[in-house]
Amino acid sequence: MCEVTKCTGTAITALMREIQDHPSEGPKDLKRVLNMRNMCADLFKNDWTMRMMFIGVERGLIHNMMNISITGEPVYYDLRDLALTVFNLTNLTSVDDKMVKIKAPENIPEENRRVGVVTYKSPNQFLFKEELVRTMAIRIELDGGRRLENLITPLKMKFKLLDPIIPVNYSLSCQYFNEYGSISLPDTVFWKTDGCVTKINDSVVECLCNHATPFAVLLIADLSIDGVHWQVLSYISYIGCGLSAFFTAISFLTYVITTNSRVDNANSIHVSLSGALFLLNTSFLLNEWGASLGIRGVCVFIAAAIHYSLLSCFTWMAIEAVHLYLLLVKVFNTYYRHYMAKLSAIGWGLPGIVVGVSLAVKDIKPLYGPTEMTMADTNQTNTICWITDIPFFYSMNLAYFTIIFVLNSGILLTVTTRICQLQRYGSKGKPGKASLAWKDIGTVLGLTCLLGITWGLAFLSYGYVNLPILYLFSIFNSLQGFFIFLWICGTARKDRERAANTKSTSAALNTSTAKPKEEMFPGNNPYQ
Repeated sequence: MCEVTKCTGTAITALMREIQDHPSEGPKDLKRVLNMRNMCADLFKNDWTMRMMFIGVERGLIHNMMNISITGEPVYYDLRDLALTVFNLTNLTSVDDKMVKIKAPENIPEENRRVGVVTYKSPNQFLFKEELVRTMAIRIELDGGRRLENLITPLKMKFKLLDPIIPVNYSLSCQYFNEYGSISLPDTVFWKTDGCVTKINDSVVECLCNHATPFAVLLIADLSIDGVHWQVLSYISYIGCGLSAFFTAISFLTYVITTNSRVDNANSIHVSLSGALFLLNTSFLLNEWGASLGIRGVCVFIAAAIHYSLLSCFTWMAIEAVHLYLLLVKVFNTYYRHYMAKLSAIGWGLPGIVVGVSLAVKDIKPLYGPTEMTMADTNQTNTICWITDIPFFYSMNLAYFTIIFVLNSGILLTVTTRICQLQRYGSKGKPGKASLAWKDIGTVLGLTCLLGITWGLAFLSYGYVNLPILYLFSIFNSLQGFFIFLWICGTARKDRERAANTKSTSAALNTSTAKPKEEMFPGNNPYQ
């Protein structure tokens, strides 16, 4: 009689628990569990809890199969999806070339040296975050369910690469799958590098690890910088962000105290961008501290705060560009009711919706939390609080900024063309043409920073120009808040000069209703 079980979480969970609680001898139960996973592939693919339960049940059944008497040669089991080799390290006299080479730890008593090595046909059951595995995945288990960890003499494993071609800006890393964590705390599971050292020799990767769990060699994104440059870039970023946070706070306080500045929409937009940069800089400065606490909730909050403030910065940069276009290019018919209220709803609300939805799906797929960054050619890792899902990172941040970068670059090009035309028209027959040209260059450079064009250096941070571009990126963007503070100060100075000139000239100068160009371009007014 054949019993049919539906591929539902409740039914499959009950069946796996029954097999786990009442195991039989030999590979029969393990075959059943493997077939169950294959027939309910979608269930195990989409439900991380089910997959972690399967991994635990599989491990227990492997230990049951290892509970056999071995007097001579190793015992092999071929279950199609995996192959299990059980042997006693004391009795092992030779090693098959097809086996993974493992040096026996010296601190294990001879009577307990029964070891099981599992090689998997596919590593898919261990892939949760689109990891790129370049070797077979293996599992090493010690008889009796004992965990092999904190070894004085590390396990030495040699892996042959399935594909020897390594893409640019990627490197190989020996990693282990931490199957003893909780799926509710994703940073406690998944692939990690703790206790593992990577050595590469042509198409063979040697891994030395002080514990035994599932292992594989992963392809990871490479920072392509050494520890010294990484340290210098960190100092530049922290100092720049600290200065920017300080000066953006001053910009905001000045805006609140000064009544005249709140009347001008341009100043309001500048200060809104400064506010977004203040949030970004302060949350960035708290990043490593939050990661070091080891409290997932704190790390998720900081990661979400950084993401929200980053998207807010990009959005307000786009608003700066649109406002600039209306002032200088369109000029006429640019009055809109509740203009700043609408801009604020977009600048602060749109990023809030994106981050809010991302946090709402955390029980289905966590998108924020601790993320490990590995430096090139080392095994040093640095944990930060950031986006944990790579496709989400690229689809949201990169796509979002690319759209804004193209928009702002187009508007900057249009404005630069208009400035050149006005400068050429206004300087005919007038002395000081070179001085006006330098002022125009300064204006364009200021707008480049104001519109966030310097963030586009991220597109160039690959290949041979990686390191110089990273330095420029860190300097310009960490100091963006300080540069905007200088821009606001220049605008305020020109406003005071204009007010003084207005008092000493004819009242006829006040008949124009259009905003003077110098409100957006301090240091140059070709209309005079």
